[in-house]
Amino acid sequence: MLRFALILALAAAITGTAGGMAAAQEAIPLAFKYAPGDTLEYDVTITGSGGLRAPDGQSSPAGLQGNLRLSMTVGEVRSDGNARIQLRIPRADFQVSVAQDRARLAFENGKVRWFTNGREQSPPDADLSQTPLLGIPLEFVAAPNGRVVDIIMPNIPNMPQIQQMIPGLGTPQMQNMGAPIFPEGPVRVGETWRRSDQLMPLGPAMPITVTSSRTLDSVTDEGGIKLARISGYAESRFRSNPVSVSPGGADAGMTVGIPDLRQTVTSTEFFDLGAGRLVRGDYDFSFMTRVSVGVQGQNQEAGIEARFHATVQAR
Repeated sequence: MLRFALILALAAAITGTAGGMAAAQEAIPLAFKYAPGDTLEYDVTITGSGGLRAPDGQSSPAGLQGNLRLSMTVGEVRSDGNARIQLRIPRADFQVSVAQDRARLAFENGKVRWFTNGREQSPPDADLSQTPLLGIPLEFVAAPNGRVVDIIMPNIPNMPQIQQMIPGLGTPQMQNMGAPIFPEGPVRVGETWRRSDQLMPLGPAMPITVTSSRTLDSVTDEGGIKLARISGYAESRFRSNPVSVSPGGADAGMTVGIPDLRQTVTSTEFFDLGAGRLVRGDYDFSFMTRVSVGVQGQNQEAGIEARFHATVQAR
């Protein structure tokens, strides 16, 4: 009798283990879910440090800390599942330090406060009512896989002048500039999906190469919410040949180029599978760029290096 009971217990254990393995191997669809009128709010905190290297070789330490709130409202969901979303920053508070100097910018409800070295200054005389993100929403179209399909630029004053600095801004070149976050098909726990893309928001002459990998680490039940933990790594590379600029007239002979720009992001994200939305994300950024400046045939090089940590938390 005891032997028979032990056999039953062993069979039950084997069956249960097999069932658990089968559940763990079940493929899971990952996708954002949009509904008209949905509003998502996130609190974002950022801390970072780095350094600036001037063309004359002098270096200055720099630091950044601050927080902001992101508000996203779904305006419509199209037949293909893509959603038109309005993005706003209703409030922000940032402090930047370079060497011994400190500056703080606070924004809330359309009002700006400006501080330098602890003393409040008169805010910039600027109309923020038509400023994208701050005064009016920036609209974009996003697919369920997280790809930004289109950025819809508002009617911004002085757009032609802005487009001279950012050639692709507000044109069809901005379409399909984002890479998908999620794969098209379901994934299993432990599975990794990778991508390599060339984005051209600044035109075909200045492509940005982006490589990324993400892994579905686990799926857990947290109080009735199926929460996916996703770890990721992405790298962006960009370079541009020297471009002639003439701030002092046609004879100034100045060129500016970016021989190398590299950004990496290491992330850990928690995603609500049922609601189809991000619950929390932790991101570590590393940024490095070299800038070459040539004046009348003499070249000098400046640079920026920085590391940031950002936490995004749903409200």
